[in-house]
Amino acid sequence: MAEISHASVKSYFEMELRSGRRLLPDPESLRDLGSYLKYSQATKLMSDPSIQRVLDVGCNHGSVEAMFQQQYPDQVKSTQIDGIDIASEAIEQARQLQLPNCNYQSYDGCTIPFDDNSFDLVVLIEVIEHVVDKQALFREISRVLKPFGKLFLTTPNPQCWPLRIESVMFRTIRRAFRKEPLGKDEFVYHDDLMRILESAGFESVRDVSMYAHPRLYLQLLGWCLLPPMPSSWQFRWHRYSLTKINNWKLPRFIEKRFNWSLIGEMQKVAGRL
Repeated sequence: MAEISHASVKSYFEMELRSGRRLLPDPESLRDLGSYLKYSQATKLMSDPSIQRVLDVGCNHGSVEAMFQQQYPDQVKSTQIDGIDIASEAIEQARQLQLPNCNYQSYDGCTIPFDDNSFDLVVLIEVIEHVVDKQALFREISRVLKPFGKLFLTTPNPQCWPLRIESVMFRTIRRAFRKEPLGKDEFVYHDDLMRILESAGFESVRDVSMYAHPRLYLQLLGWCLLPPMPSSWQFRWHRYSLTKINNWKLPRFIEKRFNWSLIGEMQKVAGRL
């Protein structure tokens, strides 16, 4: 796996934007269902009346904010949202949405450009795996959160067997076509993530559970290879499986290896830092 850097991550996401990235994930799409559900969990937290100011770290081009406005139009006027991202092109696209009560700015990926104790909630969806100094970012997030403020985060689970298989296949294909490895991912294990969060002054509000994605397959050109079936069939199986096993308490060994993402709701401990 290629070593990540601030420059390589910024380059990748700006290239992705130019190729055309959807603003809102499609809940009827196999590719987008996971993102849709994660964004929806974030917007549900944002809609709480006690949450008046939100920071979206790694906001890209404003997807979470656009979904919040779509799902909770009555809360828009009472919720101030700031979005930051290292990709300046993404920030420009987010600003063009002209979403009410939303402000966007680029930042250096290290220092969050806001005062101490500014936010009730920080959202960090699929971002920490792209950050070089993870501990420093969590310290910054803790700094800008109010006492007992909340952090909602998700990140891919590197212990997931299907994710490992897909990663190996993807790297093999890139090598076969003589393409440079993508320097954008440095996944963090659950136990390491919890240690970093605790050292930054956070405690778990809910158990940091594994987000159930029963993706025991590889996907190529619209077909799922394990098992072989069209993506539309796999989507129906995927959605059914989510409704059945998302609330199961699976043994730890199985959780670590078959669920797709780590997801957590953390709270800043007052006076820890």
